[in-house]
Amino acid sequence: MKSTIRYIAKRLPLITLCLTAVSLAVHFFHPIRPHLLYTRANLLDGEFWRLVTCHWVHLNTDHLLWSTSTFLLLGAICEIINRRRYLLTVGLSSILIPTAIWVGTPNLQVYGGLSGLDCALYSLVIVMVIRLENPSRNRIWKIFYAVMLILLPAKIIYEMTSGLTYFVNNAHTEMVPVPLSHLVGGIVGILGGIIEMRKSGPKDLPVLDLHIPGPAGK
Repeated sequence: MKSTIRYIAKRLPLITLCLTAVSLAVHFFHPIRPHLLYTRANLLDGEFWRLVTCHWVHLNTDHLLWSTSTFLLLGAICEIINRRRYLLTVGLSSILIPTAIWVGTPNLQVYGGLSGLDCALYSLVIVMVIRLENPSRNRIWKIFYAVMLILLPAKIIYEMTSGLTYFVNNAHTEMVPVPLSHLVGGIVGILGGIIEMRKSGPKDLPVLDLHIPGPAGK
């Protein structure tokens, strides 16, 4: 019984659920939000935790719903398929995205939201599924996933040229898209999916087979 519980627990996207809950809690607990947001002035004062915490702060409810729901869906899929790759991608993206913004967009004073991590997870899940499909040599599915991967740079180009976000309506707000965050996230997701990771046991194998081992049948 204990082994069965451990088996199921390993397949539940507990980390994704917790991170999603954090995002919701931060949004509705207003006093803490200003202290977690990426603000260039505060970073200059040494408040470096904002580089990581900014991802869980959203500027309005519409922004929250789109970014968080996407993170929950893609994060759950990635965590179920391969938790180590998921953690690697989220961890690196959380650091590299705001670092790239700091260097590449010095005029941007405020940044927040999970959209950069969403792009990382989108790339990661596509690459991991392509790897899983490889043994079957199913070209139709490979082409489909390749097209899905191409859609990410297409979205980034649209945001760069139009100044509009693709999902969240920012036409009448002060929000502006930050394509650099999506580009960096997408690259990290691809790398997180293709990097070779040393296997240390069954826990590193794809977990798409949801058969629960139990005692031998009668």
